[in-house]
Amino acid sequence: MIQGTDKLIIAEYHEGFAAGIAKMWNLSRDSWGGDTSVMTEEQVKTKEANNGNIILYLALDGEEVVGYCGLKEDTGSLYIPLLNVRPDYHGQKIGKMLVLKALKKTIELGWPRLDLYTWPGNVKAVPLYKKCGFFWEDRDDTTHLMNFIPAVHQTQLLKPVLEKFDWYNSSLRDIEVKPDGIKENGFTFYEYKWRSGEVSARVRFERTGRGISLIETNEYLIELCKGHHEVIENEVQNFQLKLVNKTGNPVSFKAQGKNQGRVESMFEHDLTVESDAVISGQFIVHEGEEPSVWKTHPSLDVKVWVNGEECELRLGFLPKQPAKITAASKGNLRFLNQEAELEMEVENNLEEDAVFHLSFPESDLVELEKREYRIQLHKKERQLLKVPFTVKEHGFYQPEMSISAFKKNGEELSFICSPVGIPLKSFGEKFGGESTDYWHICNGICQVNIRKMDYKITAGRNESVNQPFAFFVPKLGKPYSTEFSKAKPLAAEWFTGDTAITFKLVFKSEAFPGILVTLYTSLYGEGLVKIWSELTNEGNKKYENLYLSQPLYHEMQHPYFPLENEVIEFSDVKELGFMEIPGESITENWFFANHNGDPIGFCWPKSAKSNPDGWQFYYQQETGCLEPGDRAVLAPGYLSIGAFRTWEELQQFAGVTAEPGKMVKNEKALIINGGNPVAKEQETAEFTLKAYRSSYLNGTMEIYLNEDKKLSANFGQQQELKVFKANFPIEGMKPLSLVKAEMTLDSGKTYVKDLLLMPRGEIRILTEEQSGKTVYTLDNGIISLKAAPDFYPGLFSLSYKENEWLDSSFPEPVAKGWWNPWAGGMKTVPSQMSVFSLLKEKSSAEFINVKDSYENEWSVLAIHTKVVHHSVWKGLEYTQYYALLPGVPILAHWVKVTDAGGKYLFNEKWITDIFLSGGSLKDLTLTLNDKGAESAYQAGVEEQSFVNIDGSRISSSRSPEKMYVMKSNDTEFLGAYMNKEAFEVISERKAGPLAKPGFIAFDERSFEGKMLNKLRYLEFR
Repeated sequence: MIQGTDKLIIAEYHEGFAAGIAKMWNLSRDSWGGDTSVMTEEQVKTKEANNGNIILYLALDGEEVVGYCGLKEDTGSLYIPLLNVRPDYHGQKIGKMLVLKALKKTIELGWPRLDLYTWPGNVKAVPLYKKCGFFWEDRDDTTHLMNFIPAVHQTQLLKPVLEKFDWYNSSLRDIEVKPDGIKENGFTFYEYKWRSGEVSARVRFERTGRGISLIETNEYLIELCKGHHEVIENEVQNFQLKLVNKTGNPVSFKAQGKNQGRVESMFEHDLTVESDAVISGQFIVHEGEEPSVWKTHPSLDVKVWVNGEECELRLGFLPKQPAKITAASKGNLRFLNQEAELEMEVENNLEEDAVFHLSFPESDLVELEKREYRIQLHKKERQLLKVPFTVKEHGFYQPEMSISAFKKNGEELSFICSPVGIPLKSFGEKFGGESTDYWHICNGICQVNIRKMDYKITAGRNESVNQPFAFFVPKLGKPYSTEFSKAKPLAAEWFTGDTAITFKLVFKSEAFPGILVTLYTSLYGEGLVKIWSELTNEGNKKYENLYLSQPLYHEMQHPYFPLENEVIEFSDVKELGFMEIPGESITENWFFANHNGDPIGFCWPKSAKSNPDGWQFYYQQETGCLEPGDRAVLAPGYLSIGAFRTWEELQQFAGVTAEPGKMVKNEKALIINGGNPVAKEQETAEFTLKAYRSSYLNGTMEIYLNEDKKLSANFGQQQELKVFKANFPIEGMKPLSLVKAEMTLDSGKTYVKDLLLMPRGEIRILTEEQSGKTVYTLDNGIISLKAAPDFYPGLFSLSYKENEWLDSSFPEPVAKGWWNPWAGGMKTVPSQMSVFSLLKEKSSAEFINVKDSYENEWSVLAIHTKVVHHSVWKGLEYTQYYALLPGVPILAHWVKVTDAGGKYLFNEKWITDIFLSGGSLKDLTLTLNDKGAESAYQAGVEEQSFVNIDGSRISSSRSPEKMYVMKSNDTEFLGAYMNKEAFEVISERKAGPLAKPGFIAFDERSFEGKMLNKLRYLEFR
């Protein structure tokens, strides 16, 4: 349906508008805080197909979408979830058109109220909202506005008055950019006033009951009133119903009350009123939950007829027990016989001083120091009561306390409450429990919390209900319904199994009659949460295919996302919102984040369709055909709260086979030379800049090669670039060059460093006899390697620019320090094999050429060893590879097994040790980067051990060059040991048929060795 104006029209959404809506959002970013995320047509289609709007209105100027206003269903009202006008159309009253259209639809559908949420700083829009009949609720937790104009139109008594004026243009309301409300006796009232000529009207709504409390016209004034907003449960309360007759003629006045929920008030009055009348009555509010500010409160509802014209008056209340009691106890884990303390806030809700007696029942779980407490409180006073206890058993402690309040006049008010809900957790203990606002299930140190108000689920490794990750109640569709977030469940219970405890919620759908939805949440002690759903068709209607959408939220810090068949690492300081993830780019079924050192990850079923949606993320599952009586069990999703410590572990659990050698990319990926660290003899190298957040590149970039600026580039949002490519000159570059990029993108400045190698010259190989041994030499012009398999299966010499770096006993092993025999040098052996055993085995060497994963050809000195004597490794045949590129100051080394001899390698390790010398041990210094600070340690002085030297450098006082020893991708330990006789670098790698390559680099410059990490992603066949 399309409704026209002079220029602009309001249309209802269909998919043909998706591209226009995407353009509107992209042009409206400045109105929403300068968000740089880019919306696409496909994203709009997906979003609108799943967002649950009952209708979406668009403002159109020809083909251009210039305004947006959704309308959704809530408990007792409709609400506008999102309203937007394109900035270049501000001031043309499009917002007013959209809001009034939504308001008209609300009236047509028979709803009594229209709500919306905004933010306090949206001062430009607040006058519009108020002029259209909205009131700004005075709250700290949100900016909530309510519009009662639909209820005014639906009130029969007011219809004759409304016919005499235009409610919008005849309003007398003062428009101020601040919260609204007339405050009287704890009540907050919102008041409409109209005047047109001699006709006037005034209607007052009470905030918590969301109903009319006063109507005044030229003919009548009717008001329902009470002394105070707060009421004490089970105490008799008084109210008054007033009528002022202005007509000068007698009128028939009838009032009727009935029991409504917790409010008991049955009465009926029928009288004729000449001028004024006051009806006094009483009511009682029975026990129940203290109502939330988010929901309509219990209310006194009175139907009134004046000369046969009907209206309903309503006053909401805040029911309270004589005392408000909340309790907590510090600590996550509890141990038997441990002493602890319960801290209880006791607040007097009475309008007078009182003495309160608190009585705790006996419990199998705790032993209280005393069970009876007496506390005297002034009117509205609050005190903290400390209750010592000792833990006897593990479980959920929720005592039902008996409390008596004694007033000064001797009157006693008795009530029961359960303010205490404390999990007494310990390792291996599984149980559930209930507090005032939550259901809880616990397993070991972990805990899941299900909020009763809206069924939001959080989980953590502590007792806090506030966690960075949350599940929201699913939506059933299509079209999707949000009914379960407001519905009362048919069942809410938990049960335990051998390894997990499970919470179950059961809902009956009204939007899809006959469908029963059961939601399960299982908690495992290791920190794994399993969530899944079952749908049962209990009706007579066949459903061809239903969908279930599971929304969730995550405050992601340092996240990893699988996008475009890559794993992307996002900033650990700049927050990532789901709206910044392009849904079509997600290529695997998981994401992961390090939240203040606590790893949190989630994986969803491979069969589900995932999508980011604003600040939420959801995955959607299909049920297939559901005949009457059929049941569909949907595949589960898994939340890891520390169960998996790395994204690689979660990826494997999610069922994804990782591609070997694939490197993690930064969210602003700078790719030099197509990712190949080895450049060819050429004049230029290509670089690619790619942004993985859903925004366009906007800024400047400068490329430096060894501190010399080689290129400057500019790009703007108007170019709509997600990828920027260019070439920079590399002719005459050093064999080992450092590339640096300085990027100013949007408001942030980023520095990225990379590595580029340039082979140059020839490789020389030589076999000769030295000291009676056959020596194999591999020389690339600056690095020379030497090995003599008859002496020892490893390198005995590694020199850079003719300076020796290895400490060796060549040509014969000797005894040295802790070692006997000792040969020194550099070698790799399997774990559980000593040098004494290694020297018993036969080894040989040869020169070969090997290509890496980028087809770069390396020259290799290969040392083959066949084990025939060792009891553990008998039958093992393996090769050590030592590889060089011409003229490049880098050594690559790895191990390959040709025959494992029937040995299972999984639990074993490859041990590489390198004994270093610089002529004298004291010439060598190990420089470490320890939490951003550099520390230097001289060798040959004292005994010292280092457990993590990744990124460190080793320097010699005899020459300017430095040695950098780098981890391989499968390295589990890289450390060093030094004493007065030796300096040893030790690496431990996972054993396997083919080890990942490690690297040793030499350079005269001092830099952090981690700059060379790109080499770790090279693979050799």
